[in-house]
Amino acid sequence: MKKELDIELYKKYLEGDKEAFETLYYKYKNRLQYFIFNIVKDYQRAEDIVQEVFIYVMQHEIKEGYSFKYYLYLVAKSKALNCINTEKRRSEINEKYLSKESDMVEQDVSDIVMKKENKKTLIEAINTLDDKYKNAIYLTKIEEMSYKETADILGESINNVKTLVHRGKRNLRKILLKKGFGEMNKVLRVIIIVICTTLVLSGLVYAVSVIYKNLNKNHNITFNASYESTLDDNTINNLWIGTLDLAWKELEEKLERKIELDENIEIADELNASTFTKDMLSADDYTIEVNRTQTNGYDINATLNKNLNFLYSFDNFSNDYNYTFGKDTNSTEYIKYFGINNASKEELNNNVEVLFFNEISNNAVNNDFAVKLKTKEGDEIILYRTDENKSFDEYYNDIISKSKEFTGSTILEEDDELLIPYVRVNGRIAYNELFGRTIKNTDGMYISNVVQNVNFSLNESGANINSHSTMTTEYISVGSRYFWFKDKFIIFMKEANSQRPYFALKVDNSDILEKKEENDEPKIIDNIVIAPERYQKYLIGGEYKFYEDENYEYFYPSHRTEVVEVYFKDGGFMTVEEALKEGKISMDLLDKYGVEYTKKAKR
Repeated sequence: MKKELDIELYKKYLEGDKEAFETLYYKYKNRLQYFIFNIVKDYQRAEDIVQEVFIYVMQHEIKEGYSFKYYLYLVAKSKALNCINTEKRRSEINEKYLSKESDMVEQDVSDIVMKKENKKTLIEAINTLDDKYKNAIYLTKIEEMSYKETADILGESINNVKTLVHRGKRNLRKILLKKGFGEMNKVLRVIIIVICTTLVLSGLVYAVSVIYKNLNKNHNITFNASYESTLDDNTINNLWIGTLDLAWKELEEKLERKIELDENIEIADELNASTFTKDMLSADDYTIEVNRTQTNGYDINATLNKNLNFLYSFDNFSNDYNYTFGKDTNSTEYIKYFGINNASKEELNNNVEVLFFNEISNNAVNNDFAVKLKTKEGDEIILYRTDENKSFDEYYNDIISKSKEFTGSTILEEDDELLIPYVRVNGRIAYNELFGRTIKNTDGMYISNVVQNVNFSLNESGANINSHSTMTTEYISVGSRYFWFKDKFIIFMKEANSQRPYFALKVDNSDILEKKEENDEPKIIDNIVIAPERYQKYLIGGEYKFYEDENYEYFYPSHRTEVVEVYFKDGGFMTVEEALKEGKISMDLLDKYGVEYTKKAKR
């Protein structure tokens, strides 16, 4: 079904439909990036090669009989191998791999990253497994035999072989971690992660600067693990929110010590240095839930919810003006804005306090100002217009110092204007740099999962924020002033009497701003793609029927209904199964997001 949809979209692109190819791009981009990274071992280069792959596929029509996915991985493998070979060798590899059959493209990624010098260590670990698992894993993963070939040798059914490999992988992972996960070389860690998961990952969410973009291609965001870490020109639409800090500090309280890892990790250092605490929030706005895991580790969930309303709703300018965002004067991407102009009701001025407005000589457009937006709940929303690249902490300190120095009017006057874009953020990230790291002085406790998400919106009525962070550990043992936020700006949210914000967002392009032509269609997330190591239990078992209509029954390949979720613009979410049954979405949305399922005609 998905193959047919891919080809249909590709044909539409060939007929001139650019959006059709864009759908394919966002469907496969992260998956290709993971595949390529395991060959070139360089995140930045992997990103570059992904672009090269899609350009090649756009310019060279798929050969007859090839599926889109097969052709895409074929080109990706060729270009990745070209990257790590000499110019002479590149042409030979290109010719060789573009003529291979599909089994060379669809093979397990672990076969690519595994090198001869790592096989000895891995085989030693395999040898400690029970015999029923040992041969199944050795034949499929070391000798690279198919499940059918392995089944014939072992005298088992193909399904039994798959079960043995799956269970063996889980046991193998435990053995390798006990042998000293933190001491193993970087390549071997990649092998462990890939081999021991129950499926080849369809996307890699790594470090702090890459976010799972299939949530909404028009609202991409990058996360900062620390409020204090410096931002630069290479990171756009940066967001920090304190939920991960809350979970991290809660674990520190349980351990009664700072969290020191077996290796220096920048993210961990920044979280340890963070000064944000739960005392900076009202008790009604956050929750921290702590449970013990089966190995007596900790599963910590921190949430933050805020629903803020301005004293008065601002005017919506979306139908009145065609404004863009940024310095591109030729852009035709019109953004939705709200605010105040000379036709607005005077009472709207009560929403705003001017913090500072600094004139810049020889510049017709002011680029250094900040305002505070007041809410009925007492929280303050601070908008800061700047072109500088600093940390959120430095930005906020600049606001404080500039506000103290400002001697002008702090109220909006008759000829002043305020222009603010609608903002919508849907973001989720797994901090994989922390995955598998042992915590010192804990008798073998290691971090098995760190995930953070956030839904944020800013419009003429107010702001809404919903964020959740999970951290799991296990044991193995002058004149008119125009306050136009039409270019790079910062958003802070804090409680009125707090010394620190609980939310910070840097906006420097239009990806997360609402477009006039944009609809409010829900977005689907398959959590297994984002954090497969956490959701392995949902990948086993037989087919699961999650929906039916008059003509068909629809099945997931396993009981994964709890982890395939649909998110709505208002911040609400539910499982896809619930949304279908309540009529809030249709099966077309699953196809759009490439959710894996099968359908069977009713008799």
